[in-house]
Amino acid sequence: MVSDWGWSVELNDANPDPRVACVVLADVSGSMQGEPVAALERGFAAFTSYLHNESLASKRVEVAVVTFGTLATVLVPMQEARSLQPVPFTASGTTNMAAGIDLALDIIEDRKHAYKVAGLQYYRPWILVLTDGKPNLDGFDAAVARLNAAEAARGVTVFAVGAGPRVDYQQLSRLSVQRSPAPLEGLKYAELFEWLSASLSNVSNSSEFARDDQALGSMSDRIPLPSVSGWTSA
Repeated sequence: MVSDWGWSVELNDANPDPRVACVVLADVSGSMQGEPVAALERGFAAFTSYLHNESLASKRVEVAVVTFGTLATVLVPMQEARSLQPVPFTASGTTNMAAGIDLALDIIEDRKHAYKVAGLQYYRPWILVLTDGKPNLDGFDAAVARLNAAEAARGVTVFAVGAGPRVDYQQLSRLSVQRSPAPLEGLKYAELFEWLSASLSNVSNSSEFARDDQALGSMSDRIPLPSVSGWTSA
């Protein structure tokens, strides 16, 4: 069953394992049309396969996909990785990243609440932001402030990735106060999603989980992540 908002599949509380929630926040504005959005779609399809092959991560990692063009949309409701399937991506419209950020944070806060109600522990959630352009500025400052506050409170881990020559890195760098945005080399979305699956697997194999953000503290900062050298041009 999907929640009333369409944000999440009902939590499987028969699974007692701790969870790590990840929102893939993907730009699908008009400039992504053609090969870029096709490469994004293939990358996500590979991501589902990678996670299905990780027995522990497949039941501990939970993933949602939020896309943003003129509007922000839940393309894939939050669900266990083992139930993920490839989905089609389509590109059109402007770059309303602010709406995407707010929706991603709403989904994460809703899922944390579900974990607490079910008595489940969790790892610090992730937001991976993928964009190829300059965000609309309407509402952007407020969305960035909300995201920065969540990150500062250890409520979320933020990774921002820019793809292509039109990325506004000055604006993208504002999304995280802890790490700089990384440029994607070419259209290596498959390699990026392989890194993401390996990173989430590392998290889900660790013991750095707790029952609330305050208890998590700096735990998640101690989890080693794979090298980004396979997909970034930095």
